Amino acid sequence: MKRIIGIIAFIFVITSCYTDNDKKQLQKDCFKLSQERSELRDQIKSHKDKVISLKNEINYLIIEKNGLSTGHEPKYIVKFKIKQGTFTLDVFEHIKNNVNSIEIEIPVNRDFYKRLSIGQDLTDSFKWGSLIFDGDFSSLHMKVIGKRIER
Repeated sequence: MKRIIGIIAFIFVITSCYTDNDKKQLQKDCFKLSQERSELRDQIKSHKDKVISLKNEINYLIIEKNGLSTGHEPKYIVKFKIKQGTFTLDVFEHIKNNVNSIEIEIPVNRDFYKRLSIGQDLTDSFKWGSLIFDGDFSSLHMKVIGKRIER
């Protein structure tokens, strides 16, 4: 019981030390710090992604150099995700589109491999048949979700 009274007294003393202006200023400061923290987290994630990308590029260059020096050209493989996108508010339609999506890996030539970047959407073609026969607005997306080089 004495602890509870002590805790209540401690909270009362701490909260009564600040004026309303102090509390408002502290809230503003907390909000600013929260925004800065969020921005710093975004920067950290961006830098980590760049480091991973650079490490992958170094590995690819090593594989490529070793392969070309031995006369064996490496295989350039791109992983694609093909998915239908439907302009609708129906959640089940979006779920269906995700479930029906497919992922495939295709060997490509070096030049095509170099032109692609992860996250790039290669096609965003409107599906006229869906509009004419089903009355819905949908498109087909082919997105790059991965790249690798093998010996």
